[in-house]
Amino acid sequence: MARGAVFQDPAPPPRTPRVQTYNNPKNVRKSHFAVAATSVLVAVCARIDSAGATPPTIAANLPHRPTVSNEFSPSAPATGTRRSTYFRTDPRLEFFNALNALRLAIGVGALRQDPALDAAAENHLEYMKLNAVMSHTEIPGNPGFTSPDPYRQVLAVGGSHKQWVGQNAYNGDLGRCLASMANSVYHLQGITSNQETIGLAMRDNYCVANFGIVTADGTGGYGLAQWGGQQLPPGSGAHYPANNASVHGVFVPAEEIPNPAPDLATAGPPIMFRVNVEKPSDVLTVSDFTLTGPGGHAVPARILVPAESKAGSVASAIADASLYRGVVFLLPTQPIAAGTYKATFAGARNGVAIHQSWRFTAY
Repeated sequence: MARGAVFQDPAPPPRTPRVQTYNNPKNVRKSHFAVAATSVLVAVCARIDSAGATPPTIAANLPHRPTVSNEFSPSAPATGTRRSTYFRTDPRLEFFNALNALRLAIGVGALRQDPALDAAAENHLEYMKLNAVMSHTEIPGNPGFTSPDPYRQVLAVGGSHKQWVGQNAYNGDLGRCLASMANSVYHLQGITSNQETIGLAMRDNYCVANFGIVTADGTGGYGLAQWGGQQLPPGSGAHYPANNASVHGVFVPAEEIPNPAPDLATAGPPIMFRVNVEKPSDVLTVSDFTLTGPGGHAVPARILVPAESKAGSVASAIADASLYRGVVFLLPTQPIAAGTYKATFAGARNGVAIHQSWRFTAY
C-alpha cells in the first residue's frame, strides 16, 4: 500500500486513502451552524524531516462539517505537560510527546491520554491490517470487526458515551506518521483543534489516533464538536508555524486529498491562523495576510478562508468550504528557500481587530 493520510466520514471514500483524519458526525444537531477539520508539527518537538523520503499521500474525504453551538462548556487550553503510560521504546510515546509539544507551542493546549481511546485505536488498527484497508468505518462480518464508526468503537471497549470522537489513520513509516499530517492544510487545522483527549495505536506500519472532546454538551457522537473542549480566549489567536519554529520549505498539494491547490505542483509550507468560533454568530475575517522572506522580499501567496469569512475578507481571499469557520491559511504559491521568514496576519473576530506577526525558519 502506498503511504498517506485521509479525512473521512461514514460516506464512501473517493479513493484509497493512506492517512485518514477526522470523521465528522452526520447526527450533529441540525439547528446549529457548521464548522470543518485537519493537522501539524513544530520545531520545539525536534524537527521531523520529510526530505529524502517517499512522500505520503494525505487524503481527505471531507464530510459534513462539525457544528458550533449556542450551548457549550469550554475550558482554557491546558498549559502544562502531560504524562502517558506508553513505554520509552513505544512509538506512541514519541507521537504523544511531539503532538503535545506542538499544541503547547501554538497555545491550543496539551491532550490527555485516554486508555479507552487507546484500546479502540488498537482494535481498529487490527481491523485495517486484517482487511488491508484504510478507513475509519468498519463493516460487520469482516475480520476484526468491532463497531461501525470510531465513536461506537470507543463505546465497545467501555468508553464514555458522553464525548465526541474523531480519528486519524495512517499507513507507512511510523516515524513519519505525525510529520505526514504536519505539512498540510486540512490535516493541520484538525490536530490543532479543541480536542481534549487522545488514544493511539502504532504498529506494523499502521498508525491510528483517536481524539475526544468530553466537555461539549449533548450526548456525544462521531466527529469532533467545535463547541466545548479547549477553546482559545476570544481576544487571542493561534498560529502555525509557531514562533521560531523550523519547517520544511516545500509542500506538495496533490499529496493531500482533497487537493487544496490543484493548480500548483509544489507550494510553500501552509501557514495557519485560528481563533475561537464556537457560536453561530462567531466569524473570523482577514484584511491582510502576508509572508516576507530574507531581505524583506514579499513571498507570492494566496489566502484561503472558510465560506463564512469570504464576504468580510480581502477581495483576493479564496473561499474554501473545507476549512473550519475560525481557521484561515496563507499558502505560498511556490516552495520557499531556506532562511528566516516573517508572517503577518491582520483581521477581525466578530469585528474586533486582531493583528499578529511572528517569525519562523524554513529549511
